[in-house]
Amino acid sequence: MGIDEWAARQYGLVSHEQARQFGLSTKQVSGRVASGQWIRTVRGVYRIAGAPVTWQQTALAACLAGPQQTRASHLTAAALAGLAKPPLLPHVTVPSGASRRTPIARVHRADLDADDVARLFGIPCTGVARTLVDCASLIGDAALASMVDDALCRKLTTVDAIDGSAANARRGIRRLRRVLDAWAGDIAPGSPAEMRLQRQLVSWGYPAPVRQHLVRDETGRVVGSLDLAWPDRLIGVEYDSDQWHNPRHWKHDETRHAAVVRLGWILLHADKHDLRAGERQFRTEFERVWRRQRAPTAL
Repeated sequence: MGIDEWAARQYGLVSHEQARQFGLSTKQVSGRVASGQWIRTVRGVYRIAGAPVTWQQTALAACLAGPQQTRASHLTAAALAGLAKPPLLPHVTVPSGASRRTPIARVHRADLDADDVARLFGIPCTGVARTLVDCASLIGDAALASMVDDALCRKLTTVDAIDGSAANARRGIRRLRRVLDAWAGDIAPGSPAEMRLQRQLVSWGYPAPVRQHLVRDETGRVVGSLDLAWPDRLIGVEYDSDQWHNPRHWKHDETRHAAVVRLGWILLHADKHDLRAGERQFRTEFERVWRRQRAPTAL
């Protein structure tokens, strides 16, 4: 394999150290830069002429320019995992005793454990659990909740893994704990949107619902499963996503819902429009049903 082929695997990048490993001298490297074959991206890292400039390339350049064990992290690692948009300036984490100076990245210091590191799309980065912990110090509750819900629903990580990565965290830990509170219990939600709906209901002052509640008839047979439920009041909410609540599923849904309603349940529906800021229709309907379906009084 030649050095150009190697660079093609690295978004068109090659470090000075890698060039030496392929047998090029410092003079030869300088000659390629002088002739325009290579373009200096940052000290010690070069881009092959013609290679497109992308945010992934810049993130990898910052890793190659840093000390050993430099990793893309924080919002950049979140973008690699598909959990956020890439920031204009990449984030990287270097070992605690290393230099923090580089003009092409925002540098953080931390000593990462083996469980905290990964490689995505050829870029060394923090793992998803560690990334969520790091991002908790940079973004607000709503953005963090969306990121956590997406990661957990896609099974990119687990609550236990996040807790493990957060063990030595200092910043953002309270925010992260608030976000993770909604994930207490053994039953996972079916989608990030369903989790956002649960958070919305709790923020309105209602108790946390049971997720994926199984409704049984008098014989104990399961007649349906509800996304969110308050069994003491016989109130259920279904989140109607485009994927699972489309014409292909209508007949099955109607049969299942009719069986649930016959058992005395009030079943409400919500969709992505009800999660918009300022939308009142679903909230008003839920309030009306909540007042009507009072929990039975203990004797």
